[in-house]
Amino acid sequence: MQFGTEDAMIGIIILIVVLVLWFIILPPIAVVLWILARTVVFCLRFDDAEVPYWLDTPWDMLTHGAVAFFCVRVQDCDGQHSVILPGIRNMRCAVMANHRSFGDFFVDPAMAHCAVMARIAAVAVTCIAGCIGLAWNRIIMVNRGQDSRQVIFERSERHERYLFYPEGTRRASHPDADEPVALKPGGIKNVYEGNRPVLINICVNKERIVNEKKGWVSWGVVLYRARAGPIDPADYKSFDAFLKAVEQAWGDAWRRAYNERDTCETGQGSNREAPAHGSDPLSSDRDAHSDTEAYSGVQLLSPRGTAPSAAPFGPYSGLQLLSPKCGTTSLW
Repeated sequence: MQFGTEDAMIGIIILIVVLVLWFIILPPIAVVLWILARTVVFCLRFDDAEVPYWLDTPWDMLTHGAVAFFCVRVQDCDGQHSVILPGIRNMRCAVMANHRSFGDFFVDPAMAHCAVMARIAAVAVTCIAGCIGLAWNRIIMVNRGQDSRQVIFERSERHERYLFYPEGTRRASHPDADEPVALKPGGIKNVYEGNRPVLINICVNKERIVNEKKGWVSWGVVLYRARAGPIDPADYKSFDAFLKAVEQAWGDAWRRAYNERDTCETGQGSNREAPAHGSDPLSSDRDAHSDTEAYSGVQLLSPRGTAPSAAPFGPYSGLQLLSPKCGTTSLW
C-alpha cells in the first residue's frame, strides 16, 4: 500500500506527538504518581519483595508504561513470554542487547530491569525522561570518543546489573540490518575484567514499534526473543576465549530469534543454520529481511514508500490487539 505526501506528513506528526508525550509530558506525571504510590507502599509497610518491579523507580514506571501503551507482547523462544527477563532481579550481570531504534530505549530497560548505557546525544534526545533516568541512576551516560574504557568500567561497576549494546549503533536502517555483525570488544572486555556474567538478549521487531528514521509508530507488535547465557568469565582462561564464546552465543541467539519470527509470521522457518566450524560465528549466510515484510502488528502510518503489511489478526482481548500465529504471549 502506497501512502501519499499528506499521509506521510500525518505519520511524521503522529511520531512527533508520541515522542513528545513520552519524553516530555508523561515523565513529570510519572514522578508524581511514583511518589504517591511509594508513599502508600511505605504506609502499608510492604516488603521490598512485594513491590512491583515497575514501581522501583519513576524510570521503571515510564519504561513499563510505554510497553503497555504500545501493547508490546513477547514471543520467547524458550516459552517464557513475560516482558521482564526471567529471574533477572536476582542476577548480578551485564545484559547485551541488539540495537535497532528508539524503541530500544524503553523495551530493553523494561526487560533487563537495570541501568542502560547511553551516549550523551541519546540522553539529550529523551529530554525529561533522560533526566529522570539519570536522577534515579538508571542511565550510565557515555561521552563517545572522550571517555576511556576505564572510566566507563568504573561507572558500570557501581551497578548490580547494567545493559549495553555491543554493536555500537542503531542498525535497523542498515543494509545488513537483519544480519549479525562483529561486536565491539571494549564493553565485553569490561564485563570480563569485572568478572560478571553476561546475559544475551536478542529481540526481533523492536524497530516496528518506533522507527524514527522511517517515520512510523506501531501498536500491538510482537517481539520475538531469544536469550543466551549467563556466560561466566570465570569459566574462561583468557579474554579471547571469553570473547569467542560470547560471539558464538550472540550469533546462535540471533539465528534463533529470527527463525522464531520467520516461523510464526510466514509459517516457514528460514533455516538460518549456524556457520561451519572454524568460520566467523557472526558471518553466516542468511536471507536478507527488509522493513516491508509482513509482521504481527498494527502499522499506523509509514511516510516513506511502502508500509509494512500487517499480519492477519485475531479477536480483541483487553490490551491484546493481535493474536500471534504461534505461542501465547503476555504483557507481563
